[in-house]
Amino acid sequence: MGLGCWQFGGAITLDGKPDGWTGVTDVDSIATIKRAVDLGINFFDTADMYGWGHSEEILGKALQEIGCRDRVYVATKVGFWHDAEDRRTINESREYILNACDASLRRLQTDHIDLYQCHLWRTTRWQEFLDAFDTLHRQGKIRFFGISTNDLDMVESFDSRRTLAAVQANYNLLDRRAEKQLLPYCRARGIAFLARGPLARGLLSGRYDKNSRFDPNDIRSNWVKADDGIEYRRNIEVLQRLKPIAQRHGFHLSQLAIKFVLQHVGVSVALAGAKNPAQLEENATSTFLAPITREEQAEIEAALTPDPT
Repeated sequence: MGLGCWQFGGAITLDGKPDGWTGVTDVDSIATIKRAVDLGINFFDTADMYGWGHSEEILGKALQEIGCRDRVYVATKVGFWHDAEDRRTINESREYILNACDASLRRLQTDHIDLYQCHLWRTTRWQEFLDAFDTLHRQGKIRFFGISTNDLDMVESFDSRRTLAAVQANYNLLDRRAEKQLLPYCRARGIAFLARGPLARGLLSGRYDKNSRFDPNDIRSNWVKADDGIEYRRNIEVLQRLKPIAQRHGFHLSQLAIKFVLQHVGVSVALAGAKNPAQLEENATSTFLAPITREEQAEIEAALTPDPT
């Protein structure tokens, strides 16, 4: 299990909508990172757009205080930024990527990034990314490169030179699209698969129901705003069927969700976020629990199948 660091960036507004997390303090964030290292977690994934660099700053500060940079892997991303009106900008030029990498290195207080990822879901200028990544690798500023996307054709483009190290994509109990193409492709090519959102932004923590309300400045408030909350309520119904399965077999729902992801043979890292050390510890415990059995897997599949009535 790796630690997803989006939440450490805090709340921002992007294109007129919340695109960050409320209820997060820098003190808790640093304590969470330090506890992760204590527990043996050594993979940290962030991005330059999370809190407009604040997540990178917090991660860099915490790792410096611990003094463990040589024992952990730091991954970050490039491609999205914003203008003066907080509208999303798409940045694909080789020159921009080179400069953005330098800025990330400063915020992270390090001389190299272990995994540098294209953050754009789609781009027609992927060759400029590859050229920039190649330059940064030769300069010793990055060790490997990857792409964050759910689209196979983008993965194939970034893998055209056979130097793609990792793919980060959505994968959780509520979103299993990666099983069809991305996971098999990565496994066949020997490409690491980083499972983004194993807890579906906290939905699979089991803490929410149909009546839950969210801070309007928190990205999760979009759950109840989009399509009048229809998909959110449908997901809650699925969670209500999953909870008894988790409890019957000694799991919290969040632990079952992470275990499900980690148990897939093609998954290299499950990137679970946590706001504080307590959440982190609950998530990390999932890695020590017994594997999901065939019988439990069958129960899960039945719970995920829509009721035909």
